[in-house]
Amino acid sequence: MLEAGSVREGAISNIIFKNFIDAAIAGLVFWLLGYGLAYGDGTSTTSEEAFLGVGDYALSEMSKDKIYASYESWFFQFTFAATAATIVSGCIAERSKLFGYVIVSTILTVWTYPIVVHWVWDAEGWLSAFNADARKSYGYASLLPRSSPAVQRNCAVVIC
Repeated sequence: MLEAGSVREGAISNIIFKNFIDAAIAGLVFWLLGYGLAYGDGTSTTSEEAFLGVGDYALSEMSKDKIYASYESWFFQFTFAATAATIVSGCIAERSKLFGYVIVSTILTVWTYPIVVHWVWDAEGWLSAFNADARKSYGYASLLPRSSPAVQRNCAVVIC
């Protein structure tokens, strides 16, 4: 492990324990709340600028009409949430107590990561390049004039 190689010899077991704790916490809280905040239905009733997802907490509302709603998708996103937490673990190695680190890891995997994922990767997110309507997007398509052919075709990614 790269992280274990960057700390003193006495702290290696602490770093490895924190990585296991990251996976456990990320699995639990991302299952309970994080996936729903990332890929829930959205809070806006007018389909405009959804800040966070609502629903699918503890994977309770898995439906066939959602292309992303599957256990494979949850596992894929969980691994990225856990990876984000372990990156923070490497940054603050030997600089924090275990309880404080558990709080930071929990907040990161239940709030910070899911909100950013919803904004960018969910079709209802306000920074999403996957919006079906380019007028709702504040991502790549909003950088172009409204009369642009790319915007008229609802093109989300423009390569210059």
